[in-house]
Amino acid sequence: MFRPISNTCSYPVIILIMVAFIGISWMVSMHHFLLAVPLLFLFALASAWLIIRLDAMPVYFKVLAFLLPFSIPVPFFAGHMVRIPAEPMLGLAVIMLPFFLLKEKHNHAGILYKEFAFAIPLVAVYIATSFFSDMLLVSLKFSFVNIVYILVFYVLLVHLYKKQPGLFRDMVILYGMGFLLVSLWSLYQFWQYDWEPLVMRGIFQPFYNDHTIFGASAAILTVLAIGMPGGSNLPAWRAIRFLPVLFFLMLVFYSTSRGAMLSLAVSLFVAIFLLIRPRPIYTMALLFVLTLGIYAVYPSVSERIQHIETLSYERDAGVVDRTRSVANITTDVSNVERLNRWVSAWRMFQERPLTGFGPGTYQFVYIPYQEERLMNRLTVTNPWDPPEGSGGTAHSEYLLLLSETGLFGLAAFLLLMGRWTWLTLHSWRFHPSRRHMFTALVALSTYFFHALVNNFLTTDKFAFLFWGTAAYLVASYHNVKETNETSHTNCRR
Repeated sequence: MFRPISNTCSYPVIILIMVAFIGISWMVSMHHFLLAVPLLFLFALASAWLIIRLDAMPVYFKVLAFLLPFSIPVPFFAGHMVRIPAEPMLGLAVIMLPFFLLKEKHNHAGILYKEFAFAIPLVAVYIATSFFSDMLLVSLKFSFVNIVYILVFYVLLVHLYKKQPGLFRDMVILYGMGFLLVSLWSLYQFWQYDWEPLVMRGIFQPFYNDHTIFGASAAILTVLAIGMPGGSNLPAWRAIRFLPVLFFLMLVFYSTSRGAMLSLAVSLFVAIFLLIRPRPIYTMALLFVLTLGIYAVYPSVSERIQHIETLSYERDAGVVDRTRSVANITTDVSNVERLNRWVSAWRMFQERPLTGFGPGTYQFVYIPYQEERLMNRLTVTNPWDPPEGSGGTAHSEYLLLLSETGLFGLAAFLLLMGRWTWLTLHSWRFHPSRRHMFTALVALSTYFFHALVNNFLTTDKFAFLFWGTAAYLVASYHNVKETNETSHTNCRR
């Protein structure tokens, strides 16, 4: 029988499997397609079974975490693109899932199924709304990719984190190491363009599509670096631990992503709120006072906003100027185009409120729904030929869900957000792992806010940070809960 192998032996095995799997995938895409497909499938089955039998999944996911920042798109079959090496590795992880569930069916199965039950509505919405799409193949592909992210980075990692609570920390460290190398690459690119601020959007390519997703990733990593447990409490060690925090924080500002900067400020308020731990009645009273205050100052604030002329892309704009430029909706074409996308998404939702236009279709169908007075030099009139510096979709995760999957899609996503928030608030006063859950929720809150103005969950690099952090929160909650329940059962016996 096979026995679990040590980490030292696991790495060569995993790397050998990866190289062979990616090589066969390349052969599928470039050469003998009909011959390579069954060969690829058989090899994937054998590799998945072998990794499970050798108990090498934690090593596999550590390698995946390190390689994710370097994943790049390459041509695939029939003009499609595939991200190498991340997507082949995620495909193999999906094949591992049923083997893993069969092996672990007696270990924490109830918890796994319970948490998956909260993700089922979102998975079901992706599948169901695809069949109402006018672009069925596009929607099915888009839905498949997002479901894979949920199954691998959330459902599967919840279980792995329960078995090995330190795995998430190891994966974040390895991802951060890859992130560091990408940032060095971007600095080299920046230097090549003589530190010209206007090229900031593209210096992270081909690894990160633009500066906004890089900044959003850096924001989550900043919070995780602050709250991640581990190491000694000696002053010298604490100083060393502060270095990653400082590094990721600098990268947030280096990215010049206004959404990332503001999301860190929001996460600070979330952290303060959780630390104060106000009672629900005080929370409601505070929200009521804030609502009245906003209503009272809105006229003067609105007048000031109309006079803001700071541009986000000005050569000499500093951090404060870039942040203030968020409110410039008159002369900043980036903001005007974002408003245009939001209006288009809302109009699409109004036309198909229940089913949406189908997952992944926004960028192809939104053009007729644009507001004429908001059209500008970045406005897209042909989805296959966008203006330079333009592209993207709805620039809002929430509005994108509304326009593509309807009301049920947004409700399913908010259900998951509510679940994670409830687990943390419900357990804050007594749970032994509340610090872990606190860190995870504050990290997630950076994207809860950033998702108002951008959408990144369809990219492998960010999907891991988001869904993986959520999996860590859920696993931290159930680890101690299950231990307590087991101890009580033993006492009764």
